[in-house]
Amino acid sequence: MELNKQLGQGGAGMHTTAPGSAAEALKALFGLRVSLVTGGAANAKLALADIRPGDTILAAHNNNSGAFTDVTASTTIDNPNATGTVTVGAATAGDSVTIAGLTYTLVAPGTAIDAGDMTKLALVGGQTAAVLAGRLAALVNAREDNRTSKVKASANAAVITLTAVEEGTVGNAVALAETGNTFTISGATLTGGTNTGGIKVNATTNQVVLYWLKKP
Repeated sequence: MELNKQLGQGGAGMHTTAPGSAAEALKALFGLRVSLVTGGAANAKLALADIRPGDTILAAHNNNSGAFTDVTASTTIDNPNATGTVTVGAATAGDSVTIAGLTYTLVAPGTAIDAGDMTKLALVGGQTAAVLAGRLAALVNAREDNRTSKVKASANAAVITLTAVEEGTVGNAVALAETGNTFTISGATLTGGTNTGGIKVNATTNQVVLYWLKKP
């Protein structure tokens, strides 16, 4: 929801469309949805076509023959975009990883790399796997920005998570490959992309009554 301290008082905040404005607050209110979702096993995707990660869950209750249990804290929105990982280990110059058709090759410390060459990443003596993962994720994002992006990368410790930019099953065709022993990939392609939104609850459910806000 949008917070606007000028509601009921008028003023400049009532006349704009910026975050926190009355217009944005009304958009959020119009986005209020109440959905009945068929239950399932714990952590199984429960289909809800319109919901997306940017939306907001207000409350979720499991309906078991009229007995309601609050499962809000254990309910999350499923990501319809395909994902995969690249895990960085002990680095060796010459090893490479290919992400969405673009190859990144490690080169020895001190190797001169031409300005604008995003195909190579120079090793730095003494750097940890986590540092190298962060540098590689940044290089992937910079290189993807120079074309119609296929993936976005984020690093957590030594693990790089790759997320398809385009949602749906099309992301499941984004390829991964590696040479040498530095990199461990999650599979030959990204996985998990679906054409339908949904939620997950970390407990078995019968029917979920979901109160949520559709992002304007």
